Amino acid sequence: MAQTIQFGDPGELATRELSRRFSQSRPEVARFLATFEALDRQYGGHGPLPVEDAEDLVAAALTDMAHLEGSPEFAEITLGIALWALRHEVAIRVVEPIANALALRSNEARNREELAAVFGLMQGVIAHVSPLLSADLERSNPERPWRILHANFAITAIRTEDPQMMSYAFDALDAALPDERAGFYAEALALAMGPRIAPAVREALEARHQRWN
Repeated sequence: MAQTIQFGDPGELATRELSRRFSQSRPEVARFLATFEALDRQYGGHGPLPVEDAEDLVAAALTDMAHLEGSPEFAEITLGIALWALRHEVAIRVVEPIANALALRSNEARNREELAAVFGLMQGVIAHVSPLLSADLERSNPERPWRILHANFAITAIRTEDPQMMSYAFDALDAALPDERAGFYAEALALAMGPRIAPAVREALEARHQRWN
């Protein structure tokens, strides 16, 4: 089958495909996707943008996506917006929809390869939003995005059963949530006592549990 040549760098192509797939079915976000696509055409699909309102644009798009959380397209569009912001080094102020979309992707993952892909995306998002959220002053709110991101990052690593991924995610959780790490490992270890849990997972959780309890 003959293949056509597409113009644009990978970032531009990703934005163009996102707009093509969802602009008609989701008119609520069509104007945002069109703007992302126009900016990519003008400035390229990667790197900082010489415009002042990119951060506001991303915040408005993610705020609208929060109202579409029950839709089947929610995770794909939300993560597409997040990746656009990451590619262009645009600060993300509205994090909750992204945390929820990542959780959905992790829950839907069918194998280790898909889990590893979600793990990598979570890692990138956490690093990107760290300047805004790392102070984490809302310790009384268990649903705050910083907590959800790190808890789900660790859970996704556990599901991969990969020792290096678990170690990385556990270190990140320990640093980000010092008040909650003991409880997290105690609960995770209790759930890991079943016969279907890999010994390496149980050993990793036992080591963290002993360290913080």
